[in-house]
Amino acid sequence: MITRNLRIHGDNIVECERTLKMIAEAYNSIYELQKSPVYFPKYSIKTKDCLFVIELLSGHGRWSDIDLGDIIYKAGGRLRESADSYLTEISGTQETVLLGIEYCSALPAGNNAWQRNGRALASVFANVPYLYYAEIGGVELDENRNPKAPRYPNPAVPFSYVSLSHDMNSVCLPVYRAHPSMTSQNLVTYKSALGYSDGLVFIRQILNGEDTTLTVNSLKDKAVKMVEILSNGRKKKDTLKGREWKAFLTSTNRPTWLVLNYKEEWQKKSSDKVLVSDTFKLLKSKIKTLSVVPIVAKDLPFCIVPQRSLTSLKAWIKETYNGLDASFDLEKDLALVWITGFKPKGDDSRPDRGLSPLCRMILGKDANIMAIVSGPGTKYTWDKLLNAPNELCKNNGLFEAIFSCCNYLLVDSATCNHYIFMPTGATLNKNTGTIKFPYIPNPVVKFFEHDTDCAIHQILSSHNELGIFECFCNPPGGDWSGISYFKNGIEYKWTSLPRVSEFSKRPDHIFQFERNGQLFFVPIESKGYGKDLENNIGNRLKDYINDLFNSEPTAYKANNQTGWKYFDGTIGKVKYNMISVGAFLYKDERELMNQLHTGNLDAIFAFEFGMITTLHFYASANGEILLDYLMKIASEQSGFVIKIH
Repeated sequence: MITRNLRIHGDNIVECERTLKMIAEAYNSIYELQKSPVYFPKYSIKTKDCLFVIELLSGHGRWSDIDLGDIIYKAGGRLRESADSYLTEISGTQETVLLGIEYCSALPAGNNAWQRNGRALASVFANVPYLYYAEIGGVELDENRNPKAPRYPNPAVPFSYVSLSHDMNSVCLPVYRAHPSMTSQNLVTYKSALGYSDGLVFIRQILNGEDTTLTVNSLKDKAVKMVEILSNGRKKKDTLKGREWKAFLTSTNRPTWLVLNYKEEWQKKSSDKVLVSDTFKLLKSKIKTLSVVPIVAKDLPFCIVPQRSLTSLKAWIKETYNGLDASFDLEKDLALVWITGFKPKGDDSRPDRGLSPLCRMILGKDANIMAIVSGPGTKYTWDKLLNAPNELCKNNGLFEAIFSCCNYLLVDSATCNHYIFMPTGATLNKNTGTIKFPYIPNPVVKFFEHDTDCAIHQILSSHNELGIFECFCNPPGGDWSGISYFKNGIEYKWTSLPRVSEFSKRPDHIFQFERNGQLFFVPIESKGYGKDLENNIGNRLKDYINDLFNSEPTAYKANNQTGWKYFDGTIGKVKYNMISVGAFLYKDERELMNQLHTGNLDAIFAFEFGMITTLHFYASANGEILLDYLMKIASEQSGFVIKIH
């Protein structure tokens, strides 16, 4: 049996572990923890012919001389957007990138649905196969956590992945699975478009070096099926329908196909919250007189100006914008991407980074695209754009996306003293080789909050034999879409979690156990340094759980079930105790006592990291019960020891 060494580089420990679990599923095997530091865990997966040894590196850019985001950018990615996890293989002195994976369990609707498109495009530019795992059919809740309706992405979003794969001869595909709160009726509707099992086959084939053609075609077909189901299920005819999507996909000139075949009226939505200039209002009105057509969906901030109207538009811009020469190509239809780009106070709007990549992915590499930025950017931003655009792009993801995906940029902002038009010089070629970089056996990391979260997860999760259940894990950049509660062999889940309030704070971790017939929840607030813990954080963590149990879960499944079911019942009154914990890097004993007191906490976990990590434990009488569990785990699990204060 051969041994192969893999690494999973992830945004955080949860997303590393999700990829690890899928590798095990792909081989119908299990993963087992090996002797390793708690902040740098190592696992093994045994298959019929091979033993995989897999190291998990959580936190992009934190490990010495290994920044996969930068490596992929320099290999042609052109966007500093990193996927949630990358799977690599070590061979001799080289590490090779095999696959990028993105995870999204949040409701895939509104601008959340496209804010990850830049990551997909960066992977394709760099020639890294890319899978986008998303859940479909999640139920939106009102302010009282009562179900309103399922939320679905605009069909343009899954289509954009298929079209990019088609145009660039790449693997960049969505993989949908049912959201835990999806109703049984909707599951029947969407079942034919769910591709989780295909994704597992693809992962196995990538690792085995096998031909992936049939699997890729199956994933493409299911993505197109998802597009058709989503569009046909919309109450209004506001997108392409049915076979129109396939005709659009295979057309030789997508902008022209839309001009000739899509006869809907484009509707540009506006936000009254964002300050815009008077000339921008005039521009919107002018555009509607030019026979513009939507780009696959009426309410997306995209439209196409037909080639026959471009001379009129160019002359109007010159007259209205003080002689500005908008020198766009007059021989091709011109797509417009309307980007606000900034929130009312001038800070960047993160979801808007995905608009330029989304439009490019839909229309293809040969389309002409102009971004129109209208939001209230800062003076610093406009000065950099005028005088050093390349430098601006290095530090601003919004403009980096525009300069990488669009052909032209027009700025008409109420906070900018100039009207700006400039060609971007964007090139849309992809890397043709495999990405390799030097293998570093023992990478060094500067310890911080990522490591605190990783240690908590490594120590307390996966100990069901002790009656400890992990209800929630939310490290930096993590996924806080669900909190679980375990009762009598059934896992109940709250999805679409409430955010923080004045009186409560969503924990970073929640664990559950029973002791002498009593139920305990352990909410944990994790920080890099103890001084970052808020005063009274212990009570705020407890208030969050109390608030949660005042509402009903949205999904459930039994231990012997693989799929979730929508929960429309009641779990009844739940009696429980709570032990609040603050976790951070160890400084000294005085800080343990101070943070326990000022935070109104029941226990402190302070970590002193090394090949063997020391967990410094300090607790009040209410928190001492945790020590029994920690001592049992430490006696069986390598990588850490406990020091009691």
